[in-house]
Amino acid sequence: MDFKVAGDRAIVVRFGSEINETTNKKVRAMRQLLEQERLEGIEEVIPTYCTLYIFYDPFKTDPKSLIEKLSEIESGADESKLPPARVIQVPVAYGGECGPDLENVAKAHGLTPEEVIERHANKKYLVYMLGFTPGFTFCGGLPDELATPRHKDPRLKVPAGSVGIAGKQTGLYAISSPGGWQLIGRTFMRFYDPSKTPPTPVRAGDYVEFCPVSAEEFEKNRAQVEAVDSPSLDALWQPGGVAAFEVKNPGMLTTIQDRGRFGYQELGISCSGAMDEISFRLANRLVGNDDNAPAIEITGMGPTMKALASALIAVTGADLSFAVNGKAVNPYEAILVNPGDTLSFGQIKSGMRAYLAINGGVAVPYVLGSATTDLKAMLGGFKGRKLEKGDIVNKHVKPIPEPFIGFSIDPRPFAFGGEENVFRFILGPEEDHFTNCGIETFLNSEYEVSSNSDRMGSRLTGPKIEHGEKGPNIVSDGITFGSIQVPAEGYPLVLLKDRQAIGGYTKIGTLCSVDAYRFGQVKPGDKVSFRGINLAQAQELLWRMEYEVSRVGLKQHYLAKTGAKGGNVYRFTDGDSICDIFVERMD
Repeated sequence: MDFKVAGDRAIVVRFGSEINETTNKKVRAMRQLLEQERLEGIEEVIPTYCTLYIFYDPFKTDPKSLIEKLSEIESGADESKLPPARVIQVPVAYGGECGPDLENVAKAHGLTPEEVIERHANKKYLVYMLGFTPGFTFCGGLPDELATPRHKDPRLKVPAGSVGIAGKQTGLYAISSPGGWQLIGRTFMRFYDPSKTPPTPVRAGDYVEFCPVSAEEFEKNRAQVEAVDSPSLDALWQPGGVAAFEVKNPGMLTTIQDRGRFGYQELGISCSGAMDEISFRLANRLVGNDDNAPAIEITGMGPTMKALASALIAVTGADLSFAVNGKAVNPYEAILVNPGDTLSFGQIKSGMRAYLAINGGVAVPYVLGSATTDLKAMLGGFKGRKLEKGDIVNKHVKPIPEPFIGFSIDPRPFAFGGEENVFRFILGPEEDHFTNCGIETFLNSEYEVSSNSDRMGSRLTGPKIEHGEKGPNIVSDGITFGSIQVPAEGYPLVLLKDRQAIGGYTKIGTLCSVDAYRFGQVKPGDKVSFRGINLAQAQELLWRMEYEVSRVGLKQHYLAKTGAKGGNVYRFTDGDSICDIFVERMD
Protein backbone atom coordinates (compact mmCIF):
# COMPACT_ATOMS: atom_id res chain seq x y z
CA MET A 1 0.00 0.00 0.00
CA ASP A 2 1.10 3.54 -0.78
CA PHE A 3 -0.23 6.46 1.29
CA LYS A 4 -0.81 10.11 0.41
CA VAL A 5 -2.32 13.02 2.35
CA ALA A 6 -5.43 14.59 0.78
CA GLY A 7 -6.10 17.69 2.87
CA ASP A 8 -6.53 17.78 6.64
CA ARG A 9 -9.29 15.15 6.90
CA ALA A 10 -8.41 12.41 4.40
CA ILE A 11 -5.69 10.05 3.27
CA VAL A 12 -5.39 8.07 0.04
CA VAL A 13 -4.42 4.41 0.17
CA ARG A 14 -3.22 3.28 -3.26
CA PHE A 15 -3.03 -0.41 -4.23
CA GLY A 16 -1.91 0.06 -7.84
CA SER A 17 -2.17 2.37 -10.83
CA GLU A 18 -4.02 0.30 -13.43
CA ILE A 19 -7.64 -0.76 -13.80
CA ASN A 20 -7.79 -4.51 -13.32
CA GLU A 21 -9.77 -7.01 -11.32
CA THR A 22 -6.82 -8.11 -9.19
CA THR A 23 -6.13 -4.62 -7.85
CA ASN A 24 -9.79 -3.88 -7.33
CA LYS A 25 -10.21 -7.04 -5.24
CA LYS A 26 -7.45 -5.77 -2.93
CA VAL A 27 -9.32 -2.47 -2.61
CA ARG A 28 -12.59 -4.20 -1.75
CA ALA A 29 -10.96 -6.64 0.65
CA MET A 30 -9.38 -3.77 2.58
CA ARG A 31 -12.70 -1.91 2.53
CA GLN A 32 -14.39 -4.97 4.06
CA LEU A 33 -11.67 -5.30 6.70
CA LEU A 34 -12.13 -1.68 7.75
CA GLU A 35 -15.86 -2.31 8.22
CA GLN A 36 -14.98 -5.16 10.56
CA GLU A 37 -12.18 -3.41 12.46
CA ARG A 38 -14.04 -0.12 12.99
CA LEU A 39 -10.85 1.85 13.59
CA GLU A 40 -11.38 4.85 15.81
CA GLY A 41 -11.64 8.11 13.92
CA ILE A 42 -12.52 6.73 10.48
CA GLU A 43 -15.71 8.43 9.31
CA GLU A 44 -16.18 7.25 5.72
CA VAL A 45 -14.39 5.23 3.04
CA ILE A 46 -14.70 5.53 -0.74
CA PRO A 47 -13.45 2.50 -2.71
CA THR A 48 -12.42 3.25 -6.30
CA TYR A 49 -10.63 1.36 -9.07
CA CYS A 50 -7.22 1.35 -7.35
CA THR A 51 -7.56 3.35 -4.14
CA LEU A 52 -9.36 3.81 -0.87
CA TYR A 53 -10.11 7.38 0.13
CA ILE A 54 -10.32 7.35 3.93
CA PHE A 55 -11.98 10.30 5.65
CA TYR A 56 -11.12 10.65 9.32
CA ASP A 57 -12.01 12.82 12.31
CA PRO A 58 -8.85 14.84 13.10
CA PHE A 59 -10.01 15.22 16.72
CA LYS A 60 -9.89 11.44 17.22
CA THR A 61 -6.92 10.32 15.15
CA ASP A 62 -4.12 11.62 12.95
CA PRO A 63 -2.63 10.45 9.64
CA LYS A 64 0.52 8.99 11.18
CA SER A 65 -1.42 6.83 13.66
CA LEU A 66 -3.94 5.86 11.02
CA ILE A 67 -1.30 4.81 8.49
CA GLU A 68 0.51 2.76 11.15
CA LYS A 69 -2.71 0.97 12.07
CA LEU A 70 -3.62 0.33 8.42
CA SER A 71 -0.17 -1.15 7.81
CA GLU A 72 -0.60 -3.42 10.86
CA ILE A 73 -3.93 -4.87 9.76
CA GLU A 74 -3.25 -5.08 6.01
CA SER A 75 -2.46 -8.80 6.15
CA GLY A 76 -5.99 -9.43 7.40
CA ALA A 77 -7.52 -8.19 4.15
CA ASP A 78 -8.60 -11.54 2.71
CA GLU A 79 -9.91 -11.45 -0.86
CA SER A 80 -11.30 -14.97 -0.50
CA LYS A 81 -13.75 -13.66 2.12
CA LEU A 82 -15.37 -11.10 -0.17
CA PRO A 83 -19.14 -11.69 -0.43
CA PRO A 84 -20.33 -13.75 -3.39
CA ALA A 85 -20.76 -11.58 -6.45
CA ARG A 86 -24.31 -10.96 -7.57
CA VAL A 87 -25.19 -10.81 -11.25
CA ILE A 88 -27.70 -8.07 -12.08
CA GLN A 89 -29.39 -8.44 -15.45
CA VAL A 90 -30.11 -5.08 -17.08
CA PRO A 91 -32.58 -4.82 -19.99
CA VAL A 92 -31.20 -2.46 -22.67
CA ALA A 93 -32.71 -1.07 -25.87
CA TYR A 94 -29.76 -0.45 -28.20
CA GLY A 95 -29.49 2.23 -30.90
CA GLY A 96 -31.99 4.76 -32.19
CA GLU A 97 -33.20 7.34 -29.68
CA CYS A 98 -31.93 5.13 -26.86
CA GLY A 99 -28.40 4.81 -28.24
CA PRO A 100 -27.58 7.79 -30.47
CA ASP A 101 -23.85 6.94 -30.67
CA LEU A 102 -24.21 3.27 -31.59
CA GLU A 103 -23.56 3.83 -35.30
CA ASN A 104 -20.54 6.06 -34.56
CA VAL A 105 -19.02 3.37 -32.33
CA ALA A 106 -19.66 0.76 -35.02
CA LYS A 107 -18.07 2.90 -37.71
CA ALA A 108 -15.00 3.64 -35.54
CA HIS A 109 -14.27 -0.09 -35.32
CA GLY A 110 -15.35 -1.23 -38.77
CA LEU A 111 -18.34 -3.08 -37.36
CA THR A 112 -22.07 -3.04 -37.98
CA PRO A 113 -24.37 -1.80 -35.19
CA GLU A 114 -25.60 -5.37 -34.79
CA GLU A 115 -22.02 -6.59 -34.28
CA VAL A 116 -21.45 -3.94 -31.60
CA ILE A 117 -24.59 -5.09 -29.78
CA GLU A 118 -23.52 -8.72 -30.08
CA ARG A 119 -20.11 -7.96 -28.54
CA HIS A 120 -21.48 -5.69 -25.80
CA ALA A 121 -24.52 -7.64 -24.64
CA ASN A 122 -24.92 -10.92 -22.75
CA LYS A 123 -21.56 -10.84 -20.99
CA LYS A 124 -20.73 -10.08 -17.37
CA TYR A 125 -19.09 -6.77 -16.45
CA LEU A 126 -17.53 -6.20 -13.05
CA VAL A 127 -18.83 -3.16 -11.18
CA TYR A 128 -15.60 -1.50 -10.07
CA MET A 129 -17.20 1.46 -8.33
CA LEU A 130 -20.09 3.90 -8.24
CA GLY A 131 -19.70 7.64 -8.36
CA PHE A 132 -19.56 10.81 -10.45
CA THR A 133 -23.32 11.14 -9.92
CA PRO A 134 -25.70 9.11 -7.67
CA GLY A 135 -25.68 5.50 -8.81
CA PHE A 136 -23.42 6.04 -11.85
CA THR A 137 -22.04 2.56 -12.44
CA PHE A 138 -18.45 2.08 -13.67
CA CYS A 139 -17.89 -1.37 -15.20
CA GLY A 140 -14.78 -3.12 -16.48
CA GLY A 141 -14.46 -5.97 -18.94
CA LEU A 142 -15.38 -4.17 -22.16
CA PRO A 143 -13.99 -6.06 -25.19
CA ASP A 144 -10.92 -4.31 -26.65
CA GLU A 145 -12.57 -4.05 -30.06
CA LEU A 146 -15.25 -1.76 -28.56
CA ALA A 147 -12.94 0.60 -26.64
CA THR A 148 -13.87 4.11 -27.81
CA PRO A 149 -12.76 7.56 -26.56
CA ARG A 150 -15.39 9.73 -24.92
CA HIS A 151 -16.71 12.82 -26.73
CA LYS A 152 -14.46 15.90 -26.73
CA ASP A 153 -17.51 18.06 -26.05
CA PRO A 154 -19.76 16.40 -23.45
CA ARG A 155 -23.52 16.53 -23.77
CA LEU A 156 -25.23 18.94 -21.38
CA LYS A 157 -27.82 16.32 -20.49
CA VAL A 158 -27.63 12.55 -20.80
CA PRO A 159 -30.95 10.79 -20.03
CA ALA A 160 -31.23 8.59 -16.96
CA GLY A 161 -30.69 4.91 -17.78
CA SER A 162 -28.27 5.59 -20.66
CA VAL A 163 -25.61 2.92 -21.23
CA GLY A 164 -22.31 4.22 -22.56
CA ILE A 165 -18.70 3.50 -23.45
CA ALA A 166 -15.63 5.54 -22.48
CA GLY A 167 -12.23 4.10 -23.32
CA LYS A 168 -12.15 0.54 -21.96
CA GLN A 169 -15.07 1.12 -19.61
CA THR A 170 -18.78 0.69 -19.99
CA GLY A 171 -21.23 2.19 -17.58
CA LEU A 172 -24.68 3.45 -16.79
CA TYR A 173 -26.08 6.90 -16.00
CA ALA A 174 -28.49 6.41 -13.09
CA ILE A 175 -29.79 10.00 -13.26
CA SER A 176 -29.79 12.54 -16.04
CA SER A 177 -26.61 14.62 -16.00
CA PRO A 178 -23.95 16.10 -18.28
CA GLY A 179 -21.67 13.44 -19.72
CA GLY A 180 -19.23 12.63 -22.48
CA TRP A 181 -19.58 8.86 -22.84
CA GLN A 182 -20.56 7.26 -26.16
CA LEU A 183 -24.24 6.34 -25.70
CA ILE A 184 -25.15 3.00 -27.26
CA GLY A 185 -28.36 2.08 -25.41
CA ARG A 186 -30.72 2.78 -22.55
CA THR A 187 -32.38 0.75 -19.81
CA PHE A 188 -35.69 1.31 -18.09
CA MET A 189 -34.31 -0.30 -14.93
CA ARG A 190 -34.05 2.23 -12.12
CA PHE A 191 -30.49 2.52 -10.78
CA TYR A 192 -31.16 5.27 -8.24
CA ASP A 193 -34.20 5.57 -5.98
CA PRO A 194 -33.83 7.96 -3.01
CA SER A 195 -36.88 6.46 -1.31
CA LYS A 196 -35.08 3.11 -0.85
CA THR A 197 -32.23 2.04 1.44
CA PRO A 198 -29.76 1.54 -0.11
CA PRO A 199 -30.81 3.83 -2.95
CA THR A 200 -28.86 1.88 -5.60
CA PRO A 201 -29.43 -1.77 -6.67
CA VAL A 202 -25.73 -2.54 -7.29
CA ARG A 203 -22.51 -2.22 -5.32
CA ALA A 204 -18.82 -2.56 -6.12
CA GLY A 205 -18.02 -6.23 -6.71
CA ASP A 206 -21.32 -7.07 -8.38
CA TYR A 207 -21.58 -7.97 -12.06
CA VAL A 208 -24.04 -6.52 -14.54
CA GLU A 209 -25.19 -8.22 -17.72
CA PHE A 210 -26.83 -6.11 -20.44
CA CYS A 211 -29.72 -7.96 -22.08
CA PRO A 212 -31.10 -6.58 -25.37
CA VAL A 213 -34.79 -5.61 -25.51
CA SER A 214 -36.82 -3.96 -28.21
CA ALA A 215 -37.49 -0.23 -28.51
CA GLU A 216 -41.17 -1.06 -27.99
CA GLU A 217 -40.48 -2.74 -24.66
CA PHE A 218 -38.41 0.25 -23.55
CA GLU A 219 -41.23 2.64 -24.49
CA LYS A 220 -43.70 0.56 -22.50
CA ASN A 221 -41.53 0.81 -19.37
CA ARG A 222 -39.65 4.11 -19.77
CA ALA A 223 -41.69 5.79 -17.01
CA GLN A 224 -39.81 3.64 -14.48
CA VAL A 225 -36.43 5.21 -15.21
CA GLU A 226 -37.70 8.67 -16.03
CA ALA A 227 -39.25 8.88 -12.57
CA VAL A 228 -35.64 9.27 -11.40
CA ASP A 229 -35.51 12.68 -13.09
CA SER A 230 -38.52 13.92 -11.12
CA PRO A 231 -38.89 11.63 -8.13
CA SER A 232 -42.01 11.88 -6.02
CA LEU A 233 -40.74 12.50 -2.52
CA ASP A 234 -44.20 13.19 -1.12
CA ALA A 235 -44.05 9.93 0.84
CA LEU A 236 -40.91 11.21 2.54
CA TRP A 237 -42.26 14.72 3.09
CA GLN A 238 -43.51 14.81 6.65
CA PRO A 239 -42.04 18.00 8.08
CA GLY A 240 -43.76 18.13 11.49
CA GLY A 241 -43.37 21.18 13.69
CA VAL A 242 -45.35 24.38 13.09
CA ALA A 243 -45.54 26.77 10.15
CA ALA A 244 -42.88 29.46 10.59
CA PHE A 245 -42.48 31.31 7.27
CA GLU A 246 -44.26 31.65 3.95
CA VAL A 247 -41.98 32.20 0.96
CA LYS A 248 -43.17 35.24 -0.97
CA ASN A 249 -40.15 35.44 -3.26
CA PRO A 250 -37.62 32.57 -3.25
CA GLY A 251 -34.57 34.56 -4.34
CA MET A 252 -31.81 33.13 -6.52
CA LEU A 253 -31.10 29.87 -4.67
CA THR A 254 -32.53 29.25 -1.21
CA THR A 255 -32.22 25.77 0.29
CA ILE A 256 -32.38 23.90 3.59
CA GLN A 257 -28.96 22.65 4.72
CA ASP A 258 -27.29 20.97 7.66
CA ARG A 259 -23.61 19.99 7.94
CA GLY A 260 -23.94 17.26 5.34
CA ARG A 261 -24.98 13.73 4.45
CA PHE A 262 -22.22 11.25 5.17
CA GLY A 263 -21.76 7.55 4.49
CA TYR A 264 -23.06 7.44 0.92
CA GLN A 265 -20.23 8.84 -1.20
CA GLU A 266 -19.32 5.34 -2.39
CA LEU A 267 -22.77 5.27 -4.03
CA GLY A 268 -22.07 8.58 -5.77
CA ILE A 269 -24.17 10.67 -3.36
CA SER A 270 -22.45 13.92 -2.37
CA CYS A 271 -22.07 15.03 1.23
CA SER A 272 -23.56 18.43 0.31
CA GLY A 273 -24.30 20.57 3.39
CA ALA A 274 -23.74 24.22 4.23
CA MET A 275 -21.05 25.75 2.00
CA ASP A 276 -19.75 28.06 4.73
CA GLU A 277 -19.99 25.71 7.67
CA ILE A 278 -18.47 28.20 10.11
CA SER A 279 -21.22 30.78 9.47
CA PHE A 280 -23.83 28.02 9.52
CA ARG A 281 -22.73 26.79 12.95
CA LEU A 282 -22.52 30.32 14.35
CA ALA A 283 -26.10 31.03 13.23
CA ASN A 284 -27.31 27.95 15.09
CA ARG A 285 -25.31 28.80 18.19
CA LEU A 286 -26.73 32.33 18.26
CA VAL A 287 -30.28 30.97 18.61
CA GLY A 288 -29.45 28.11 20.97
CA ASN A 289 -29.54 25.24 18.49
CA ASP A 290 -27.38 22.19 18.05
CA ASP A 291 -24.60 22.84 15.52
CA ASN A 292 -26.26 20.53 13.00
CA ALA A 293 -29.81 21.88 13.21
CA PRO A 294 -31.24 22.43 9.70
CA ALA A 295 -31.11 26.09 8.65
CA ILE A 296 -31.73 28.12 5.50
CA GLU A 297 -28.84 28.81 3.12
CA ILE A 298 -29.35 31.93 1.00
CA THR A 299 -27.24 32.44 -2.12
CA GLY A 300 -26.80 35.86 -3.74
CA MET A 301 -30.11 37.62 -4.16
CA GLY A 302 -32.07 36.45 -1.15
CA PRO A 303 -35.74 35.64 -0.53
CA THR A 304 -38.65 37.54 0.93
CA MET A 305 -40.58 35.64 3.60
CA LYS A 306 -43.54 36.37 5.87
CA ALA A 307 -43.35 35.21 9.49
CA LEU A 308 -46.27 32.99 10.51
CA ALA A 309 -45.18 32.43 14.11
CA SER A 310 -42.96 34.04 16.70
CA ALA A 311 -39.38 32.86 16.31
CA LEU A 312 -35.88 33.64 17.48
CA ILE A 313 -33.68 33.93 14.39
CA ALA A 314 -30.16 34.93 13.42
CA VAL A 315 -28.57 35.68 10.05
CA THR A 316 -24.84 35.12 9.53
CA GLY A 317 -22.38 34.82 6.65
CA ALA A 318 -22.64 37.17 3.67
CA ASP A 319 -24.03 40.67 4.11
CA LEU A 320 -27.09 40.53 1.86
CA SER A 321 -28.82 43.60 3.31
CA PHE A 322 -31.08 41.66 5.66
CA ALA A 323 -34.12 43.63 6.87
CA VAL A 324 -37.26 43.04 8.92
CA ASN A 325 -40.28 45.12 7.85
CA GLY A 326 -37.94 47.19 5.70
CA LYS A 327 -35.62 48.08 8.61
CA ALA A 328 -32.00 46.95 8.36
CA VAL A 329 -30.98 44.35 10.91
CA ASN A 330 -27.42 43.62 11.99
CA PRO A 331 -26.12 40.19 11.01
CA TYR A 332 -24.69 37.93 13.69
CA GLU A 333 -27.38 38.97 16.18
CA ALA A 334 -30.26 36.92 17.61
CA ILE A 335 -33.56 38.75 17.13
CA LEU A 336 -37.23 37.99 17.76
CA VAL A 337 -39.69 38.11 14.84
CA ASN A 338 -43.46 37.97 15.21
CA PRO A 339 -46.37 36.81 13.04
CA GLY A 340 -46.86 39.17 10.11
CA ASP A 341 -43.26 40.42 10.02
CA THR A 342 -41.61 40.49 6.59
CA LEU A 343 -38.04 39.24 6.26
CA SER A 344 -36.21 40.43 3.16
CA PHE A 345 -32.76 40.50 1.58
CA GLY A 346 -31.48 43.06 -0.91
CA GLN A 347 -28.15 44.27 -2.24
CA ILE A 348 -25.12 42.01 -1.96
CA LYS A 349 -22.64 44.02 0.13
CA SER A 350 -20.12 41.28 0.81
CA GLY A 351 -19.80 37.53 0.43
CA MET A 352 -22.13 35.16 -1.41
CA ARG A 353 -24.05 33.02 1.09
CA ALA A 354 -26.00 33.90 4.22
CA TYR A 355 -27.52 31.54 6.80
CA LEU A 356 -30.83 32.02 8.58
CA ALA A 357 -31.18 29.86 11.68
CA ILE A 358 -34.44 29.47 13.61
CA ASN A 359 -34.58 28.50 17.27
CA GLY A 360 -35.50 24.80 17.25
CA GLY A 361 -34.29 24.32 13.67
CA VAL A 362 -36.15 24.03 10.38
CA ALA A 363 -38.50 21.03 10.48
CA VAL A 364 -37.84 18.83 7.46
CA PRO A 365 -37.59 15.04 7.21
CA TYR A 366 -34.22 13.33 7.40
CA VAL A 367 -33.38 11.36 4.24
CA LEU A 368 -30.44 8.95 4.37
CA GLY A 369 -29.52 10.38 7.76
CA SER A 370 -29.52 14.06 6.90
CA ALA A 371 -31.82 17.03 6.36
CA THR A 372 -29.48 18.67 3.87
CA THR A 373 -30.66 19.43 0.33
CA ASP A 374 -28.81 17.63 -2.46
CA LEU A 375 -30.16 19.21 -5.63
CA LYS A 376 -28.33 16.81 -7.93
CA ALA A 377 -29.59 13.72 -6.12
CA MET A 378 -33.00 15.34 -5.53
CA LEU A 379 -33.23 14.43 -1.88
CA GLY A 380 -33.36 16.03 1.55
CA GLY A 381 -34.36 19.54 2.53
CA PHE A 382 -37.67 20.78 1.14
CA LYS A 383 -38.74 17.93 -1.19
CA GLY A 384 -35.20 17.67 -2.57
CA ARG A 385 -35.33 21.09 -4.19
CA LYS A 386 -34.76 24.80 -3.64
CA LEU A 387 -37.51 26.86 -2.02
CA GLU A 388 -40.17 28.27 -4.32
CA LYS A 389 -42.86 30.92 -4.05
CA GLY A 390 -45.71 29.77 -1.80
CA ASP A 391 -43.69 27.19 0.14
CA ILE A 392 -44.32 27.02 3.89
CA VAL A 393 -41.20 26.50 6.00
CA ASN A 394 -41.89 24.77 9.32
CA LYS A 395 -39.87 24.97 12.51
CA HIS A 396 -39.61 22.63 15.47
CA VAL A 397 -41.52 23.72 18.55
CA LYS A 398 -39.11 24.92 21.21
CA PRO A 399 -39.41 27.57 23.93
CA ILE A 400 -37.64 30.78 23.00
CA PRO A 401 -34.68 31.27 25.39
CA GLU A 402 -35.09 34.86 26.60
CA PRO A 403 -31.37 35.43 27.41
CA PHE A 404 -30.50 34.79 23.77
CA ILE A 405 -32.52 37.74 22.42
CA GLY A 406 -30.09 40.46 21.38
CA PHE A 407 -27.05 38.20 21.76
CA SER A 408 -24.49 39.10 19.08
CA ILE A 409 -20.92 38.23 18.09
CA ASP A 410 -18.12 39.80 16.07
CA PRO A 411 -17.49 37.59 13.01
CA ARG A 412 -14.03 38.95 12.21
CA PRO A 413 -12.02 36.53 14.39
CA PHE A 414 -13.62 33.60 12.60
CA ALA A 415 -11.35 33.99 9.57
CA PHE A 416 -8.68 32.43 11.84
CA GLY A 417 -5.84 34.49 10.46
CA GLY A 418 -6.86 34.12 6.84
CA GLU A 419 -6.26 37.10 4.57
CA GLU A 420 -9.13 38.33 2.43
CA ASN A 421 -9.33 36.32 -0.81
CA VAL A 422 -6.15 34.37 0.06
CA PHE A 423 -6.79 30.68 0.68
CA ARG A 424 -4.46 28.24 2.42
CA PHE A 425 -3.99 24.74 1.01
CA ILE A 426 -2.01 21.52 1.44
CA LEU A 427 -0.05 20.38 -1.61
CA GLY A 428 -1.08 17.08 -3.24
CA PRO A 429 -2.06 14.31 -3.54
CA GLU A 430 -0.98 14.45 -7.23
CA GLU A 431 1.67 17.16 -7.03
CA ASP A 432 4.07 14.83 -8.90
CA HIS A 433 1.94 15.33 -12.04
CA PHE A 434 3.00 18.99 -12.22
CA THR A 435 6.29 20.61 -13.12
CA ASN A 436 8.04 22.82 -10.58
CA CYS A 437 7.18 25.70 -12.86
CA GLY A 438 3.50 24.72 -12.77
CA ILE A 439 3.45 24.61 -8.97
CA GLU A 440 5.23 27.99 -8.78
CA THR A 441 2.68 29.45 -11.21
CA PHE A 442 -0.16 28.31 -8.97
CA LEU A 443 1.50 29.66 -5.82
CA ASN A 444 2.35 33.07 -7.27
CA SER A 445 -0.69 33.88 -9.41
CA GLU A 446 -4.04 35.54 -8.94
CA TYR A 447 -7.12 33.86 -10.37
CA GLU A 448 -10.62 35.11 -11.09
CA VAL A 449 -13.72 33.16 -10.10
CA SER A 450 -15.64 32.30 -13.27
CA SER A 451 -19.38 32.74 -13.71
CA ASN A 452 -19.38 28.97 -14.32
CA SER A 453 -19.33 28.29 -10.57
CA ASP A 454 -21.88 26.76 -8.21
CA ARG A 455 -22.19 24.59 -5.11
CA MET A 456 -20.40 21.80 -6.93
CA GLY A 457 -17.27 23.82 -7.67
CA SER A 458 -15.70 27.10 -8.70
CA ARG A 459 -13.86 27.36 -12.00
CA LEU A 460 -10.97 29.81 -11.99
CA THR A 461 -9.38 31.73 -14.86
CA GLY A 462 -5.83 33.00 -14.94
CA PRO A 463 -2.34 31.71 -15.72
CA LYS A 464 -2.24 28.11 -16.92
CA ILE A 465 -0.69 25.50 -14.64
CA GLU A 466 1.81 23.25 -16.38
CA HIS A 467 1.54 19.47 -16.07
CA GLY A 468 4.59 17.24 -16.12
CA GLU A 469 5.28 14.02 -18.04
CA LYS A 470 2.57 12.12 -16.17
CA GLY A 471 -0.04 14.43 -17.66
CA PRO A 472 -3.41 15.70 -16.38
CA ASN A 473 -5.30 12.42 -16.17
CA ILE A 474 -5.33 9.82 -13.42
CA VAL A 475 -7.29 6.63 -12.85
CA SER A 476 -10.47 8.01 -11.27
CA ASP A 477 -10.34 8.16 -7.50
CA GLY A 478 -11.88 10.06 -4.61
CA ILE A 479 -12.36 13.78 -4.18
CA THR A 480 -12.36 15.66 -0.89
CA PHE A 481 -14.06 18.93 0.02
CA GLY A 482 -11.75 21.71 -1.18
CA SER A 483 -9.82 19.60 -3.72
CA ILE A 484 -8.15 21.81 -6.33
CA GLN A 485 -8.39 19.92 -9.61
CA VAL A 486 -6.41 20.93 -12.69
CA PRO A 487 -7.75 19.41 -15.95
CA ALA A 488 -5.81 19.34 -19.22
CA GLU A 489 -6.50 22.99 -20.11
CA GLY A 490 -4.50 24.03 -17.05
CA TYR A 491 -7.06 26.13 -15.18
CA PRO A 492 -7.82 25.20 -11.54
CA LEU A 493 -11.23 24.07 -10.32
CA VAL A 494 -12.02 24.19 -6.59
CA LEU A 495 -14.45 21.40 -5.70
CA LEU A 496 -17.00 22.21 -3.02
CA LYS A 497 -19.92 20.69 -1.08
CA ASP A 498 -21.95 19.28 -4.00
CA ARG A 499 -18.85 17.86 -5.71
CA GLN A 500 -18.87 14.43 -7.30
CA ALA A 501 -17.42 11.70 -5.10
CA ILE A 502 -14.79 10.61 -7.65
CA GLY A 503 -12.93 12.19 -10.54
CA GLY A 504 -10.20 11.52 -13.07
CA TYR A 505 -8.16 14.73 -13.13
CA THR A 506 -5.03 15.61 -11.16
CA LYS A 507 -5.38 17.50 -7.88
CA ILE A 508 -2.59 19.96 -7.17
CA GLY A 509 -3.76 20.55 -3.62
CA THR A 510 -6.60 20.64 -1.12
CA LEU A 511 -7.83 23.69 0.76
CA CYS A 512 -7.50 23.39 4.51
CA SER A 513 -10.99 22.86 5.95
CA VAL A 514 -11.20 26.31 7.54
CA ASP A 515 -10.48 28.03 4.23
CA ALA A 516 -12.66 25.63 2.25
CA TYR A 517 -15.55 26.97 4.36
CA ARG A 518 -14.38 30.54 3.71
CA PHE A 519 -14.29 29.76 -0.02
CA GLY A 520 -18.07 29.31 0.18
CA GLN A 521 -18.29 33.10 0.27
CA VAL A 522 -16.47 33.84 -3.00
CA LYS A 523 -18.58 34.93 -5.94
CA PRO A 524 -18.07 35.24 -9.71
CA GLY A 525 -15.64 38.03 -10.50
CA ASP A 526 -13.75 37.79 -7.19
CA LYS A 527 -9.96 37.53 -7.40
CA VAL A 528 -8.35 34.76 -5.33
CA SER A 529 -4.86 33.45 -4.66
CA PHE A 530 -3.43 30.51 -2.76
CA ARG A 531 -0.79 29.98 -0.08
CA GLY A 532 0.69 26.61 0.81
CA ILE A 533 0.74 25.37 4.41
CA ASN A 534 1.57 21.98 5.91
CA LEU A 535 -0.75 19.43 7.50
CA ALA A 536 0.16 20.40 11.08
CA GLN A 537 -0.68 24.05 10.37
CA ALA A 538 -4.00 23.09 8.75
CA GLN A 539 -5.03 20.95 11.69
CA GLU A 540 -3.98 23.65 14.14
CA LEU A 541 -6.52 25.89 12.37
CA LEU A 542 -9.16 23.21 12.90
CA TRP A 543 -8.45 23.16 16.65
CA ARG A 544 -8.69 26.93 16.79
CA MET A 545 -11.98 26.81 14.89
CA GLU A 546 -13.52 24.29 17.29
CA TYR A 547 -12.37 26.30 20.27
CA GLU A 548 -13.81 29.61 19.05
CA VAL A 549 -17.09 28.19 17.72
CA SER A 550 -17.64 26.16 20.88
CA ARG A 551 -17.37 29.27 23.04
CA VAL A 552 -20.24 31.02 21.27
CA GLY A 553 -23.46 30.86 23.23
CA LEU A 554 -22.12 29.07 26.30
CA LYS A 555 -22.87 31.99 28.61
CA GLN A 556 -26.39 32.24 27.24
CA HIS A 557 -26.93 28.51 27.67
CA TYR A 558 -26.04 28.85 31.35
CA LEU A 559 -28.40 31.77 31.80
CA ALA A 560 -31.19 29.89 30.03
CA LYS A 561 -30.78 26.91 32.34
CA THR A 562 -31.21 28.67 35.67
CA GLY A 563 -30.22 26.50 38.56
CA ALA A 564 -28.46 24.00 36.29
CA LYS A 565 -25.27 22.42 37.52
CA GLY A 566 -22.05 22.97 35.65
CA GLY A 567 -21.41 20.52 32.87
CA ASN A 568 -18.36 18.44 32.11
CA VAL A 569 -15.06 19.99 31.08
CA TYR A 570 -13.54 18.44 27.97
CA ARG A 571 -9.88 18.98 27.10
CA PHE A 572 -8.83 18.40 23.51
CA THR A 573 -5.11 18.33 22.78
CA ASP A 574 -3.15 18.19 19.53
CA GLY A 575 0.20 16.74 20.56
CA ASP A 576 2.74 19.58 20.50
CA SER A 577 0.03 22.03 19.42
CA ILE A 578 -0.31 25.25 21.37
CA CYS A 579 -4.06 24.90 21.05
CA ASP A 580 -5.66 23.31 24.14
CA ILE A 581 -9.42 23.54 24.05
CA PHE A 582 -11.53 23.87 27.17
CA VAL A 583 -15.25 23.70 26.53
CA GLU A 584 -17.89 23.66 29.25
CA ARG A 585 -21.05 21.84 28.27
CA MET A 586 -24.42 21.47 29.91
CA ASP A 587 -25.96 18.06 30.60
